[in-house]
Amino acid sequence: TTARGQGTLEMNPLSLLKNAAWRVSVVLRESGQALERVGCRLQGIHSFQEQLSRHMPLRSVMYNAPSLASDVFVAPSSTLTGTVTMGKGSSVWYHAIVRGEYQPVTIGDNTNVQDGAYISAASQFSPPVDIGNGVSIGHGAIIKGATIGDHSLIGINAVVSEGAKVGGLCIVAAGSYVEENAVIPAGEVWAGNPAKKLRELKPEEREYLKALPASYTSMAGRHETVMQLLRLKQEEFSA
Repeated sequence: TTARGQGTLEMNPLSLLKNAAWRVSVVLRESGQALERVGCRLQGIHSFQEQLSRHMPLRSVMYNAPSLASDVFVAPSSTLTGTVTMGKGSSVWYHAIVRGEYQPVTIGDNTNVQDGAYISAASQFSPPVDIGNGVSIGHGAIIKGATIGDHSLIGINAVVSEGAKVGGLCIVAAGSYVEENAVIPAGEVWAGNPAKKLRELKPEEREYLKALPASYTSMAGRHETVMQLLRLKQEEFSA
């Protein structure tokens, strides 16, 4: 190195070592990825490529962070933001989104938010979202500033709009649209666009709604066990 007076910066040995290590790590990672791609091409249709996800399921917004019971299962590709509270035994599945930045979202015990569902207040002027115990929110369903009673089922791709109130032990059929501020009394089946009362709930359907969440709680436990094993393996390789 030259003198500082000649305008050239000096680097201490530690900085040089860190810089060299960073450059070597880049070369190794790029080489590994290149070898992975070559191997996949050679294997053709029999190849398997594992995708690494850096997604963060839990995010705070304006100092408000999700608050979850210790046994809540949150799938790696799901997203929970802001003031979200979830009770014990509940689960949020793959690609589901629960947003609590506009208004709080409260989800009770043993409730499952299935793949691709979306739960949030529509705006800062919307009512908060209140979902009871043992509720099943179907795949792709949308809940916007609504209240859902205990042991109800919101069907696949159904929409429950702002201010709507769904009573306990209700079924909102798949693909239905529940209008703003609609009130669904307990024990009824609603369907259509806009959703209307179809009939009263049958006794066997009541039993089904009460038993359904347990299967998701059990499945969530199995998925969480797999996630823990993967984390242990990652820690083992990085040690």
